[in-house]
Amino acid sequence: MGLGLRGLPSYAIYTNRHVQVQAHINHIRRIAGIDHVGLGAGYDGINFTPRDLEDVSSYPRLFAELLGEGWTVDELEKLAGRNLLRVFEEVEKVRENQRLSGVRPYEEIPPALRSDEHANCSTNS
Repeated sequence: MGLGLRGLPSYAIYTNRHVQVQAHINHIRRIAGIDHVGLGAGYDGINFTPRDLEDVSSYPRLFAELLGEGWTVDELEKLAGRNLLRVFEEVEKVRENQRLSGVRPYEEIPPALRSDEHANCSTNS
């Protein structure tokens, strides 16, 4: 689970500052655990940002405030990217195991052989 500005409730964007974002991050941490929360830097494609979190240059302040709430440096490193890297490493292992087992990537299977072609986002159907 990751936290992106698109995943924030509207009150965090329209009415409050980064304090609501902190509350949202802490909620995800409580529910899913520190190993399943992360921040992204994808600010493109959104119309509004919380005040004081207009871009990634505000992350050091956010991290300092989370430290003040009791987060450890190790936990902040996970939030900042280590969790994402861990997940990507697992994805790469699955990809490699499937390749070695002869499983073709879904995109390489001709559409005529796919039973779920109607749900395939790579076709125009």
